[in-house]
Amino acid sequence: MDPLALLPFAIAAGGGRIGPLAASQLVAAGTTLLQRSAPLVRALAGRRAGILLPNVPAWLLALAASDGREAVVLDIASSGEELAAQCHTLGIGAVFTTRTLSSRLPGLVTRVLLDDAPATAYVILADREQTVDLGSHYGLDLIGDTGVEGSNEPCLHFPLSATSLSHRDALAAARTAMAMYAYTPVDRTLTMTPFATPSAVIHGLVAPLLAGGLLHLREQLTTPQCRTLIEHDDVTMLVGTASTLGDLALGIRGAPLAHSALKRVVCVARDSTSALATEYDLQR
Repeated sequence: MDPLALLPFAIAAGGGRIGPLAASQLVAAGTTLLQRSAPLVRALAGRRAGILLPNVPAWLLALAASDGREAVVLDIASSGEELAAQCHTLGIGAVFTTRTLSSRLPGLVTRVLLDDAPATAYVILADREQTVDLGSHYGLDLIGDTGVEGSNEPCLHFPLSATSLSHRDALAAARTAMAMYAYTPVDRTLTMTPFATPSAVIHGLVAPLLAGGLLHLREQLTTPQCRTLIEHDDVTMLVGTASTLGDLALGIRGAPLAHSALKRVVCVARDSTSALATEYDLQR
């Protein structure tokens, strides 16, 4: 199979960055994690991976470390009881998460802590912990057709909307978004919505990176920092839900918007999978 038919490798080939980190560096670290952790490979054998992460660069690493199998996107707002039920009913063998969020997971589930990624990961199984040195990665040497359709195998599952996307679905949706909203390699996208729905992942992660642009993630920035980025021409695309964009929209209406490089705001719906996104009308 052409590796570019798998979503994380296609993203890596796009040449984008999440902050200072190249997407290819993060994907390389994810594949290294699989190569260096036999307990993780055993935990995932015949089972799904789970992603329980805020919007951080390690999200892409986790997707790559899912090894092409269907990854379940767990909502970080879920309770311990909800997560336990989902791990059981959805057949999740290992969850990529942080040390803080891992306390909500059931004890028998293998967890991979990515607090120090992409340098180091910690694989915890029962009372054992394996420290995995992910090395220094400067990207992958990917050769192939970047316009490949994509594998028709399952890639992402979203319990919130009971929706699944294949690698082919995700790539097609991202390419449609790139054309509709004109994502380009020179764009600098700020994503302000959790990766809990298909629309958030497609518009807030895949499309900007597939286009080769720079991505800022909201969890790493305060609202004043977001405003500063916009006012200093460091954001050209803004992605969020109506609620996450609300307070920021108040700060960029009127004259400040006219003096920024912001060219488009995309509002994604948390409760809709039929219409991925709509353009958010900010009055100038």
